[in-house]
Amino acid sequence: MTKDRDMMIVVEKLRPVTAVDDRWPASTREAALAHLLVNIVGDLPEAPPRSHRRRVVFTAALAAGLVASGASIAVAGGLLPESFTKPLSFWATETGGAVDVQTARRVAQAPGPDGTVLSVWSAKGQDGTTCIAPLFEPPGDLDRPAPTSFKLAGGQCTGAADRGTEPLSTMGGSEDGRGIHTMWAAAGDAVRAELRLPDGSVRSAVRAEDVFFFWYLANESVDPPVLVGYDAAGKVVAERSPPNLRKRVHPGTGG
Repeated sequence: MTKDRDMMIVVEKLRPVTAVDDRWPASTREAALAHLLVNIVGDLPEAPPRSHRRRVVFTAALAAGLVASGASIAVAGGLLPESFTKPLSFWATETGGAVDVQTARRVAQAPGPDGTVLSVWSAKGQDGTTCIAPLFEPPGDLDRPAPTSFKLAGGQCTGAADRGTEPLSTMGGSEDGRGIHTMWAAAGDAVRAELRLPDGSVRSAVRAEDVFFFWYLANESVDPPVLVGYDAAGKVVAERSPPNLRKRVHPGTGG
């Protein structure tokens, strides 16, 4: 009782003196102070565990917030707008719905004309079908959202058994009416390819989905460019001149 008595005396001394003291008997006052002292000491939690527990909860909440934020960004980035998927609807048509356009992703890109980039979008079906679509869009990171402004440059869908195994053995392409040709050719065992232009300059092709993609401005007054494929050792394994699609569309034009 000595310890409790001493604590009660301290509390009593801290209490301001008021006019109530004259009307509050000493025995009643001491009993009230003793009851108050017991309740405070018994209910007060230890400070260190409480402080530590609050820090842990805050850290966990912050981590959860970051994870949720990242997930929402990924989901938002994965939803392709109709303005982008509609031009690629031929994927579903050609594959009988085997390829979902909403799964399209940008898989490669390279410099394009007029400050754009030539990007390659692709999607796969469960049956092994692969659809590709090259297009020109503003530059940026490879994993950026789908563009709101772009120029589709053709594309195709091929089954696993339909892809060319010999380098540059198959070739497809499109022409935009201004003479800019966007082409793609089977890579086969070629690991890289470059386009040798008539003016002596060289432009690297971009490789994606076992296909090389490249572009050039067709000029009917000069020789066509030459696409050259190389193996891993740097040896030339194939050479091919892409066609001038403008001559095919307009046979009366040119020489």
